[in-house]
Amino acid sequence: MSYKDLSAAITDIQIRNECTDVVYPRVSGLPDDAVEDKINRMIQERALAMIPKEGCGVYQEIKGVYEVTLNDRGILSLKLNVYSIRIHAANGIDEQRSLTVNLETGKEYRLYDLFKRNSDYKTVISNIIRKQIEERNIPLIKEFSGIDDFENYYLTENALVIYFQEIEFTPHYVGIPEFPIPYSQIKNLIRVDGPIARFIKM
Repeated sequence: MSYKDLSAAITDIQIRNECTDVVYPRVSGLPDDAVEDKINRMIQERALAMIPKEGCGVYQEIKGVYEVTLNDRGILSLKLNVYSIRIHAANGIDEQRSLTVNLETGKEYRLYDLFKRNSDYKTVISNIIRKQIEERNIPLIKEFSGIDDFENYYLTENALVIYFQEIEFTPHYVGIPEFPIPYSQIKNLIRVDGPIARFIKM
């Protein structure tokens, strides 16, 4: 099977108790069972790590959802979101994590894996994000100092999306700020053997 025809079947796994309702995805239908198991372990570990350990003794609600943002050409990208609010708290908090993997090999792609070595991608992307902050009038609680090699992100058919956690750079009411960066803006920085190259004409 060519990677161009490879995608995963997705089903829901649910964790429920008196204060918890968390749903995360499970993949199936991949040609390699070991790769499938590896990807499912990664997804499960990431989802479980987001559920507060104190449980219902401390939290009145823990709710988790997911979104598959890309599942095509041998690449799976998804984001997990868990909202939790402590008992008697006025506000809860959202946490978002993501995962981008190769469905043939099980390799997880970090942000730096997407770009050519020695490319100045961090400066380019940081400048794009700064411009979006200004254009979208996004309020900051501290200065945006730029991205690092391990920044949180996910992929769509057309864009790399960088995001930050609540109250990392922005006030609580802003939620999780996301910054879509069209592939056309970073085309010259993309690794030809990386996942983005499968979705653009190099």
